[in-house]
Amino acid sequence: MGCSWNDLPFELRTSIEERTGAVAGAEPATAGTVSDFAATLETAVGPVFCKAVREDNSKAWMHRRESVVNAVLPAGLAPRLLWTIEAGGWLALGFERVPGRHADLSPGSADLPLVARALEALAGALTPAPPLRAFGLAERWSGQDYWHRLGDRHRGRLDPWIMERLDTLILAEREAPELIDGRTLVHTDLSGPNLLVDGGEVRAVDWAFPAPGAAWADTAYLVVRLIEAGHTSAAAERWADGVSVWRKAPERSVTAFAAILTGRWLLRAVETPGAPWGNLGAHGLVWLRYRLGQRPEAVAIPREVFDDAE
Repeated sequence: MGCSWNDLPFELRTSIEERTGAVAGAEPATAGTVSDFAATLETAVGPVFCKAVREDNSKAWMHRRESVVNAVLPAGLAPRLLWTIEAGGWLALGFERVPGRHADLSPGSADLPLVARALEALAGALTPAPPLRAFGLAERWSGQDYWHRLGDRHRGRLDPWIMERLDTLILAEREAPELIDGRTLVHTDLSGPNLLVDGGEVRAVDWAFPAPGAAWADTAYLVVRLIEAGHTSAAAERWADGVSVWRKAPERSVTAFAAILTGRWLLRAVETPGAPWGNLGAHGLVWLRYRLGQRPEAVAIPREVFDDAE
């Protein structure tokens, strides 16, 4: 549980109030956060959303990354960073307080077309990717062997469907880095809580993991979130078809994306049990079963591997 405003070091609170005037109240954030403190501050200059972390917190780098990324994000598609303060052994970020609620991704939600439109806008505004010192998706996933490690270390925990297709999955994740490479800065962690809806506008928040990659990658991440929210895989992909950058994605590339992402989550779930990896891995596997069951030609591997698997 995060700390309260009064728990913050006096030096940090004083530094913040030098920017905002007196803080009259602090309403804690309602969604999960890795910050040690996250709240909307009621200040003399109006409401400000503040997230803060101890500098010795192992996740402090996420806040530093977000402070750099925010400066290059397009106006209107993400909250604007107002200030960054380091004091009292803490790092604090102050953002404009944008109105809105977390996006509802459930079937039939009126937010779904708005989210699709926001994905189009983000891809358009962030292509080519602004110059940042950030590994691309291809570099981030290059050389990963999640499925190989699952088969080598945890074979007894894999169900028969996975075991029958393990060679297929290993080959797919080896191909994935090249197939998901691209020139668009993608968020890589979009979900309902990271999308704020206000009327007809949607803003993406928590830009801690951006990377240059394929323009359709954020839509692919959201397909899994839609499945998590109750959509079938087919329905989630029909929604994705409303995003033009997704429609341009090769089937083979999307399947490789689903393979490496699901392998990553499942390996984490096995080796570091607990939320959210097991839940995400389960929904990723639902999508992967659909893609390999309906589109076996989508992964470019030797034909005999599919013959053996089917």
